[in-house]
Amino acid sequence: MLIDWFTLIAQLINFLILVFLLDRFLYRPIVQTIRARQEQIDHHWQQAKEEQKAAEAQVFLYKEKQENLEQKRQEIITQAQKEGEKQYHNLLQQARQEVEQKQTTWEEAIAQQQEQFFENLEEKLTKQLYQIARRAFQEIADVQLEEQAIRTFVHRLENLDKQEQQSLAQCLQKSNNGLIIRSSFELTQGSSDKILDALHKQKIYEGNTVQFTTAPELICGIELQASDYKIPWNLKSYLLSLEKHFQI
Repeated sequence: MLIDWFTLIAQLINFLILVFLLDRFLYRPIVQTIRARQEQIDHHWQQAKEEQKAAEAQVFLYKEKQENLEQKRQEIITQAQKEGEKQYHNLLQQARQEVEQKQTTWEEAIAQQQEQFFENLEEKLTKQLYQIARRAFQEIADVQLEEQAIRTFVHRLENLDKQEQQSLAQCLQKSNNGLIIRSSFELTQGSSDKILDALHKQKIYEGNTVQFTTAPELICGIELQASDYKIPWNLKSYLLSLEKHFQI
């Protein structure tokens, strides 16, 4: 078989030209396009990764902020509960103090009314007892109640114990007004002399100044006073046991 070298060479040249043209106008543009598209894809992929990282960072910050907000919310709730409990205890304490104050005021008012009642009762009973005793002495013994009061008071002075004598003497030394004899009625000269004689016997009266005054509030009573020391006799002393009996 004979080889047609001219045709073979011509075909070889045509093939090379075809390869060149394919490489020049088809392969290279396709490869460049593929590379450009790959670079674009890589760029977008990198950008997507960066955006994903940024999104993850935002999510982390959001979660952190959410946790901080939750913590602050719990702190606010706890603080509000503490403030509420404190306010509740303050109001409760205030209410308790108001109740105790009202109770104290009520008890003081009751005690004051009770005291006023017994004072009025004592005054009325004393006056009634005074009137009854006066009539009894007049009708039975034909002796004035004032005279019997003076007799009892003189007897009381004549039977002072040593401690009473010493206390009276000490107070008399401190007193600038001397002895004061107070009675609810006018004393006669004879009654005054009896009292002075009793004081003289007890060595209490040695010519000292003695003032005789009237004090209607004693209610059929008579008392000796030297400074802040007193020796009294009156009907009120007999009502003390009665007052204790009525007290609650």
